[in-house]
Amino acid sequence: MKIAILGGTGNIGKGFALRWSYKHEVTIGSRDDEKAKASAAEYNEILKKYGSNDIIEGTDNKTAATNADVVFLAIRYENIPSVIDLITPILDKQIIVSVVVPIARDRCYIHPDSSTLKIDVSDEDYNANYFCYTTPKAGSAAQEIAMLLPQGTELVSAFHNVPAHTLAELDAELDYDIGVCGNSTHSKKIIFDLTRDIPYLRPLDVGPLETSGMVEALTPLVINIASRNKLKDLGIKFV
Repeated sequence: MKIAILGGTGNIGKGFALRWSYKHEVTIGSRDDEKAKASAAEYNEILKKYGSNDIIEGTDNKTAATNADVVFLAIRYENIPSVIDLITPILDKQIIVSVVVPIARDRCYIHPDSSTLKIDVSDEDYNANYFCYTTPKAGSAAQEIAMLLPQGTELVSAFHNVPAHTLAELDAELDYDIGVCGNSTHSKKIIFDLTRDIPYLRPLDVGPLETSGMVEALTPLVINIASRNKLKDLGIKFV
């Protein structure tokens, strides 16, 4: 399968590229073609150390998406409109996967049209450096993306709660659950299979795309718990 990871030069993109290159053709995309090529070269050097001859390609986001079967959006929330606008002309049966989480530091919003939530704290140092889920007006990043994509495009929301640095450590075992949201049984099955291609990850069906906000919102929760309690490699596991 041909996989494109837009925003593939970031931490989460690096992990995806390294893990899936063993079974699939992986291309990482970036707004900067040269940056993508440099990151791909870095990833290939890592693979060589593990005895792999698989090659990860690097190119601009539009080219990466053009030749893919599955396109992962591993991008910042604020870049959604520009990236979707860029790839829309070349979309043709690709499955789009959103890994996007709207997240804000040291402030919480109900949605962009609301006022900032006021929190009365007595110890400013202790209560600084936290993250909150910034709920989009559409309900979630995935639902916002769905509104921008051409009608009929299959969209799945998944992989929001995997620790990026652990994902990129090929020696690490990833004993986590992956919540998968989407309206198409066909596309969800493909993402389930891709999840299982990474050892010890377990895909779980959360429901339709409308449930994505619940899964996205777990990301800042996990980050805050890990940071404040000095926990490493924290993720989600249902037992």
